Amino acid sequence: MKRLFSMRSVVVASVLMPTLCPLPAAAADINGFMPAAGQATFALSYTIEGYDEFWAGETLTSAPPVGEVETTSLTAWFRYGVSDSFAFSLNLPYVDTEGDGFAGFEDSGISDLTALGHLRLAEFGSGAARHSLTGAGGMRLEVGGYEGDAPVSLGDASNDVLLRLVYQVEGNGFYFSQQVGYDWRSDDVPNGAPLHSELGYTFGERTTVNLFYTRYFADGGSDIGDPGFTFPGNEEEFERVGAKGYFRLAGGFGLTAAGYTTLDGRNTGDASGFSLGGVFDF
Repeated sequence: MKRLFSMRSVVVASVLMPTLCPLPAAAADINGFMPAAGQATFALSYTIEGYDEFWAGETLTSAPPVGEVETTSLTAWFRYGVSDSFAFSLNLPYVDTEGDGFAGFEDSGISDLTALGHLRLAEFGSGAARHSLTGAGGMRLEVGGYEGDAPVSLGDASNDVLLRLVYQVEGNGFYFSQQVGYDWRSDDVPNGAPLHSELGYTFGERTTVNLFYTRYFADGGSDIGDPGFTFPGNEEEFERVGAKGYFRLAGGFGLTAAGYTTLDGRNTGDASGFSLGGVFDF
């Protein structure tokens, strides 16, 4: 039971990486772990992200008016198990972002609230291969009143409907999860399809680590520099890899750490980031 508890808790690290300039899928990238009925988890994380080059369309470039962009985020995350097969989660970041170019782009404030319901659809297998299928749905709401149409912003300032489906297999300390999804986005922001893969392992009773791969596909949109383009209306896509860890200390308290880098993108920053957080189970 302790090993399963530790593996379930690492799900927190999967959702503690806030958006960057903005990356709309991040707060809703999930795996297949579910809390027990009545189990609540609260997590708080601090993230530093940055880039000095970005893709204008498919061309990697830089711009003196923007300069090097640094984003720091403080994110609160909460999850509660209503039953053994249904849970809900909330994610809300406070973001401070600025570019050191001569245009002086900067903004800070509350970004987008993401609320999801998680439903276990099926479970089968046992022992060395336990399989599950989990669905999730919800909304991402712009709650901070920020300006979305800017080179450096807190988000896209859109209100979105989110759907996710996750297949997961667990056994002998390992797990692998594969998420697919679709985002219906408001205004002129293109709809999108996120993919998120995780491969993890639990060491003993206290430590779980995983590697992840994330890709986001936009359904149309403009490129930076097109006539009449808007930043929320861009065809913003990215491909990233990273690693996360959860370290259980005492009782229901643990620490998380995560890092990532961008492999490729379109109309987004060539960003890398690092996050640290605390997790409280009760």
